[in-house]
Amino acid sequence: MASAVLTSLSLALVVTGLVLLITGATLSRRARRNRRNMQALLQLGRQNLEPLQLPAAAWPVLHEAGWQHLSLTGDWFGHAVHTELGIPAPVPAATLAATNLEHTNWLHNQIDSGDDVHLALRLSHRADRGGERLFAEQLARVFVLLLETGLRMRTEALSVALAERARLSLYLQHDMRNLAQWVGWVCADFAACSDPQALLATARRLQENAPLAQERAHRLIVALGKKPETDSAREIDLRQAITKAAQLAGLEVNLLGQAHAWIARGLMARVLDNLFSNLAPNWRDPQADKPTLHLRNMAATAATSAMAEVEFFSPWPPAVEQVAPEKLFEPFASGRPGGLGLGLYQARKSLREAGGELRAEPREEGLSFLLLIPSKTP
Repeated sequence: MASAVLTSLSLALVVTGLVLLITGATLSRRARRNRRNMQALLQLGRQNLEPLQLPAAAWPVLHEAGWQHLSLTGDWFGHAVHTELGIPAPVPAATLAATNLEHTNWLHNQIDSGDDVHLALRLSHRADRGGERLFAEQLARVFVLLLETGLRMRTEALSVALAERARLSLYLQHDMRNLAQWVGWVCADFAACSDPQALLATARRLQENAPLAQERAHRLIVALGKKPETDSAREIDLRQAITKAAQLAGLEVNLLGQAHAWIARGLMARVLDNLFSNLAPNWRDPQADKPTLHLRNMAATAATSAMAEVEFFSPWPPAVEQVAPEKLFEPFASGRPGGLGLGLYQARKSLREAGGELRAEPREEGLSFLLLIPSKTP
């Protein structure tokens, strides 16, 4: 009897030992694979990838760790982001209603940066718990950290630049660049004059534009002073404002329709100056068609306020790299050599400050712009 008990005990110990050995080997193998995957993710962090490129670059590593689907949706500097990787799995109603997602197949993260970036990241795994899920979740947390770090690095440059307000604000710096660009255009026009008639026509254009340039220069001087003037919203004739801004950029435009806006004059001037200074190289070619801007006022609805709309199309400039849609309004992203990448960002920021919006839709031939501006006092 005692011998049988000892035999059973010995077998139990052997089986237990084998189970522990197999479990230890399995965990060791998973740990080695997790370490390899972790090193691969960290290597991506050293490649200086764009934040929106990280999901696709990291997906092979995440998929190997058991993640079956990745979804990244939201808003990136005014551009709608939607990335789907892997095979989507239906979300059970109980999961959607749950407030504690600790024991589900899903991992959710919200990534935000001010009012410019709002991204929702969702990952689904083939397991809801266990050692495999534990290692995979560690890997996913590192991926989220890389994504957040890339975003912080992207937006930190803007934050640092804006913090230099005591020396020279970013807005004023770009306004000065626009004014300097106008001076360069004037000089180029005079240098190209080949006869007295052309010289006289250029001098007349300069005489017409001089009051506008003087107004912009005065605005810069006041803004750089110790007591900048406050600029409150007022009714603005958009035909008149657009004509002035176009003249300052050396452009002739066709205006169709009529519209009035309710916006601070300085904000409206900054919007138009930045737009035209960015797009003028596309339109200053004598062979190019004059840009046509459509103006109209839209009445308020139950869901929207009364708005003035300005719509126009700009062709892609020749010999200039086209900007990706998600980078149109991203600061420091420029498709022009020597460009600061702030013109469209500042134009959109100024309109949003006034309660409006600036949208751009890329097409094969160029960009379709829509300006939404409040049209009466709120």
